[in-house]
Amino acid sequence: MEISLETLFEKQKQLDDYIIKKKGLDTLPKQTLLNNSVLALQVEICELANKWRGFKHWSEKRVPKHGYEALIDCDKCDGRGFWFDGPRVLCEKCNHSGKITNPLLEEYVDCLHFFLSISRQLGLSTDDLYAWEDQLEGETTILFTELLINVGRINGDQIFANIPKDVFQHRREHFKASLYIFYNLGEQRLGISYEDMVQAYLDKWQINIQRQESGY
Repeated sequence: MEISLETLFEKQKQLDDYIIKKKGLDTLPKQTLLNNSVLALQVEICELANKWRGFKHWSEKRVPKHGYEALIDCDKCDGRGFWFDGPRVLCEKCNHSGKITNPLLEEYVDCLHFFLSISRQLGLSTDDLYAWEDQLEGETTILFTELLINVGRINGDQIFANIPKDVFQHRREHFKASLYIFYNLGEQRLGISYEDMVQAYLDKWQINIQRQESGY
């Protein structure tokens, strides 16, 4: 059975509420929390672009890191290994096995965490989590730039004098535009399926809970 975006929305609510309570952020102004979240999302998008690598014309390594380099999650030495058995690899440094990581997908779902969190902070409905599917045009580099610009404008152009009268609608429009680029960028340019995105989100959600419990 396919897991819906509504389910992820509720999972993110649980995580956000847990973090706010544990870190004592109840008195933090909502606008400050939104400012932090928007900037954090932009940082994660930049980290995603860094793992994509396609803009690095100065480098010989311009292929996205999908895990084929066998960067493994080794509990002994966090080293590199080679293909061993399906999703497992054998670490050449200490002969322990570990799972193959997918840095590109991991960064992608880090972005999704903040998209879900921001949607709640803006008071959007789960219907706003769905974006139309359309063929993206233009270079992937430009799409990343457009994504960053639209995410930045979720804050309502606060640094400009012409703040829109309907701030909610302004933010909603830029959120939806950002999400449209994000979803289609993942599927069309980064090769990330909906199923992979959902599973990776759930895996990272559990890690984030564990991090909070351990004093991250």
